[in-house]
Amino acid sequence: MKSSQILGLLITAACLVSGEVSAQEDFYAGKTVTVYVGRPPGSGADLAVRSFVRFWQEQIPGQPIMVVKNVPGGGGSRVWNLAWDKKKVNDLEIFFSPVSGTAAIIEEPGLRAELSKMPLLGAMMSPNMTFARTDKLKQAADLPKVAGLKFGGQAPAHRFSLLGRLTLDIVGVDYRNVSGFSGASDVFNALRRGEVDIQTAPLNFYRFTVEPNMVAGGEVIPLWYNPLVDDAGNIIPIPEAGDIPSFDDYYRKVRGQEPSGELFDLYKWLLPYVNGIVYAAFMPPGTEEPALSILRESFAAVTLDEAYRAEEKRMFGFNLPVVSPEQGQRLLTDMENVPDQMRDLLDSYIAQGK
Repeated sequence: MKSSQILGLLITAACLVSGEVSAQEDFYAGKTVTVYVGRPPGSGADLAVRSFVRFWQEQIPGQPIMVVKNVPGGGGSRVWNLAWDKKKVNDLEIFFSPVSGTAAIIEEPGLRAELSKMPLLGAMMSPNMTFARTDKLKQAADLPKVAGLKFGGQAPAHRFSLLGRLTLDIVGVDYRNVSGFSGASDVFNALRRGEVDIQTAPLNFYRFTVEPNMVAGGEVIPLWYNPLVDDAGNIIPIPEAGDIPSFDDYYRKVRGQEPSGELFDLYKWLLPYVNGIVYAAFMPPGTEEPALSILRESFAAVTLDEAYRAEEKRMFGFNLPVVSPEQGQRLLTDMENVPDQMRDLLDSYIAQGK
C-alpha cells in the first residue's frame, strides 16, 4: 500500500473519530436531564445522588443541566415503577436510587418494575454494619450473654432489618425486634434516646454520624460489618470497614467455631443481592444509543474523578465501591431467577419479622 493511501486511511479514521466525538457532544448539549431519586430531600440517598449528579453533569459531553427530583414512596418502589411505566422514552430521564434486592427476590406486590429489563448505567455498593449501645454491653463479645435487648429496624424485608435480624439470630442473641421506623436516621434517634439498643445501618452513616457522635464518647461500640460473597460462596472482606470485624470473624471469636446452619446459608446467599448493589442509576426500558454509551461512560468517569472522590470521602468517610453495569446486570438478573427453596425460606423469615 502506498504511503499516500495509508495517509488517506488515517485521515478518514481521524474524521470518523472526530465526527463521533462531535455527535456525542451535540447529543446532550443545551438539554435538561431530570434525575429521579426515590427518597425524600435531605436523606442519605438524596445527598449521595445530588453530590454525584453535580460532578456527573460536568462529565457528560455537552454538559447538560441536570435537575434532581425526589419521588419517595412505596417503600422505594415508586421511583422504579415510574421508570417502568414510561410510554415514551426521551433520553432525558435517569432514575438513580437505592435498589431493594429483597423486593425483587420476593416479588413484592408494590414493585411492578423488572429491574433486570431496565438499562443500567452504573452502580455503587453501600456496605452496612451493626452497632450497639454500651449501657447494655461493655464489649462486643458480651452480646450473646445479655438478655432483653431491643433491635431497631424498618420494614421486615428492608436490607438493614433483614441482615440485622439474621445475624443476631445466627449468633443466638436474646432480643426483641422493634420495627416500623421510616429510615436509618429515625432508628438512630431512637438509639440515642435509649429506646432501642442495636441498629444495622450503612457503613457511611456509621462513619459520618455514629462514630463522631456516640462511638467517640463511648456510648456505642461496633459489632460487625456484613461482607460480600463471591460466586463460589467465599467471604470477601470489605477494606473500607477497616477496624470493624466481619460477621463471620465476630462469630468465630464469640462462638469458637465456624458459623453454619440454615440461617447462615440464607445470610450468605442473600449478601450479594442486598449488599452487592445499592445506589443504582437506570434508564427506562427502550432507551437506545447513543444515550446509553454516553451516560455509562460519563458515570464511570465520575467514579474516577479525584475531585468527586475527595467530596465522597469527605461526606462518607470512604469511597463507595463501584459496581460495573455488567456486574450489576448479572446480580439483577439473578434476583429474578432464585431457587424456590431459598425464596420460600426468605418469605418465611421475613414473615417472622412482621
